[in-house]
Amino acid sequence: MRPSNTSTPLHALTTLNDPTWVEAARALAQRSMKAHGNLDERLSFAFREVAARRPTENDMKALRRAYDRQAQFYAADANAAKALLSIGASRRDETLNLTEHAALASVCLAILNLDEALTRE
Repeated sequence: MRPSNTSTPLHALTTLNDPTWVEAARALAQRSMKAHGNLDERLSFAFREVAARRPTENDMKALRRAYDRQAQFYAADANAAKALLSIGASRRDETLNLTEHAALASVCLAILNLDEALTRE
């Protein structure tokens, strides 16, 4: 099975909602949280793992803004955080902070969905 080549919004919606992609984002967030203690290091680690380059300052600003929005959302709705982190066959590490993990997983999903992550140039 091979994904079809497309640059339409439908492709983005598919990858953003596919359980495999969500689980991959959750696992990347978990690895990042275990490897690094502060937010900037976690975001940079996740970005480097996917894009194979260091994030620019503009990249970091966008990642921080996305994280802050997601953290605010999941802090207000723990059930949404649990629902996101329960997607997939692998179990999440319950020792990690629920809100931080969900917020970082959401940002990791966005990173996985970047054009430079999805296409080979």
